[in-house]
Amino acid sequence: VFVETSVHRVSRDKALLGGGPHCHIVAYPIEMDLLTQARTFWRKAFDEAESEFETTHKKVIDVDAKGGVRRAVPKGFPYIYVDFGLGGGYAHVVDDVAEFPKEFAQQTMAGMCEMTVLDRAYTGKEEYKDVCKDLK
Repeated sequence: VFVETSVHRVSRDKALLGGGPHCHIVAYPIEMDLLTQARTFWRKAFDEAESEFETTHKKVIDVDAKGGVRRAVPKGFPYIYVDFGLGGGYAHVVDDVAEFPKEFAQQTMAGMCEMTVLDRAYTGKEEYKDVCKDLK
C-alpha cells in the first residue's frame, strides 16, 4: 500500500518566500490477504476523516491507475492518496489542514493491521540487523 500525502502546513510568510507544498510518499508492506480488506478500510477512514458538515468536496475520490491522482485532484489542493499495489486507489481532499490529523495515514495503517502506532516490527537491534542481512 502506497500512501501519498500533500497536506500544506506552511505559514503565509514561508509560502511567499517559495516554501510551498511538498509531497510525502510512504510504502507500507502488508500481507496479500489484507490487501482486499484495505480498500474497504481506507474508504471508511476517509468517510470519517472530517466532519460531514465542514467538507465541501467529495469525501472519497476513486482514482484509476491510468490517470492517477494528478487527474483526480486539482493542482494546489491538499490531499491524501492511497494506492493499492499500483492498481489505482482512493484520494481525499483535505478541507481544513489545521484540523486534519498529522499522522492520519500511520494511524489508519496501524488500525488496519490491528497494531498501535508504538508497536515495532522488530523487538531489538539484533533482530533488525539479521533481517537486513537476509535481504542482501
